[in-house]
Amino acid sequence: MPHNAKRQIALVGSYSNAFVKALQHENFDVEQCDSVPKPATKAPSLAALALKGEEYTLAENEITLMLDAKTVLIFFEPTSTLLETVQRATNTPIGIPSLGLVDGLPLLVYMVNGMVNVAANNILTEAQVLPLMQSTLEQNSKMSSEGFQLQLTPANAVEQAAMSIDSAVSATRSTKSYVSNLDPPAGVIGFKRGTLVYNVSVTITWLAWSANGTYNVTTSDPSLIQKYNLNWYTDLYSYATGADCRGKSSAEFTSAGGIVYTIAIDRGTMLRASDSAPRFLGPTSGYCSYYFIDSNQTGHHSGSSLRMDAYQPRGLDSQIDSQVRYNINFEQDMQMFNNNGNSAYTFKAQYTNSFTLDKFQLHEVLGDSGVDFSVDYNGYYDRWADPGFVTDKWWNPGVYEKVYREGWSHWIVRENLPADNLPINGLIVFSSSVGQHTLISKYSIGCRAFKSNCWRTTSDDKHTHFQTTAISYFPGGSGLQYTLDLTWS
Repeated sequence: MPHNAKRQIALVGSYSNAFVKALQHENFDVEQCDSVPKPATKAPSLAALALKGEEYTLAENEITLMLDAKTVLIFFEPTSTLLETVQRATNTPIGIPSLGLVDGLPLLVYMVNGMVNVAANNILTEAQVLPLMQSTLEQNSKMSSEGFQLQLTPANAVEQAAMSIDSAVSATRSTKSYVSNLDPPAGVIGFKRGTLVYNVSVTITWLAWSANGTYNVTTSDPSLIQKYNLNWYTDLYSYATGADCRGKSSAEFTSAGGIVYTIAIDRGTMLRASDSAPRFLGPTSGYCSYYFIDSNQTGHHSGSSLRMDAYQPRGLDSQIDSQVRYNINFEQDMQMFNNNGNSAYTFKAQYTNSFTLDKFQLHEVLGDSGVDFSVDYNGYYDRWADPGFVTDKWWNPGVYEKVYREGWSHWIVRENLPADNLPINGLIVFSSSVGQHTLISKYSIGCRAFKSNCWRTTSDDKHTHFQTTAISYFPGGSGLQYTLDLTWS
């Protein structure tokens, strides 16, 4: 299909004119239908099919047919019966009925390189402004401001739905592959796989400093609103080992010597959106700089019935100047069964991934039930070593450089801070029995601002300081909680 060709989408049910226009803006040719099109004849030409209303449904074989044809299935306000049907049709370890949906936003199910992808669009983000830190020019100098919770403007459901559909349709055309051997051959029992998709859009309307030097301002000016996208994919592979898992209760499977291993592989990026305003550099270039993504953390934590067994990477592999290389090199024998459970079969699961960070480093944040992988800036300052910015490394001279302008020399914020494009990588192995298990995913995004001491603003005291603050974005509640469905009939 040509890059600029319109994609066909069928909408079954009642939708707003705004949603139709948003899809058209994303280059979709929209067909509004009174009934569900026949999958056998329509699937090959449909990029996406949306259902809204409990009277509209699909059978298991129809779901399979449309996914195999690379049609993105879109469910608005799906019934529990339909979600259970999707679960059976996809045979994914992701417990689709457990994914809480947000009003006005759909559940997306689609196939990428033979892997079922599930995007719930259910992320409710919270934000907190961190305390304002400043250079200490005298012993009694005080900080200008404490941190505070930031009131977020709710995401536009129509725009977010249309953008997520566009992203899913584009992904179905992907041919990118990874170096791995994670799929047992056909006939091996006790295997499931699937990808959970988290797309988080961050829109920052809070200005650390406005152009007139006012601290703590909210703006509606598109030339100042900065946007970022967290595109986070977790590939889940589950293997029932040691015993026949079919129809077994948790106790029966465990007593027979069975263990289920689930490998969670993270990939993706945290990057500045294409429609974002550029980084703000103040009324005069270098007086200020925001926002710079200096930290991005993602990870998974298990409920009480899961146990974390291993994770990678564990430290760096090598370093040359500011470039740090990391390796994920996973290998494990899975004692499974084939021939309808009558023959033992050893499958060697393997996954390899090497990546390099420039002026950033990856750290593992180990907890009792899981691990987070934190990518932190390490250049003019070390974000990991000094997360509270209490030392003088960030400003002495740190991110500031001395320039000569208009007859006098002064310090400005360096304009060569890295571009906002942080990769996501990590692997975690969990073990359990068969059954339903809770997994919690978490993220944290740090967006930092700096101000020069040659620009006096309302956040200064009797001295004009180097200052820094940041906004931290994270999911509401305890994290993004869902169920792993590790059952086999």
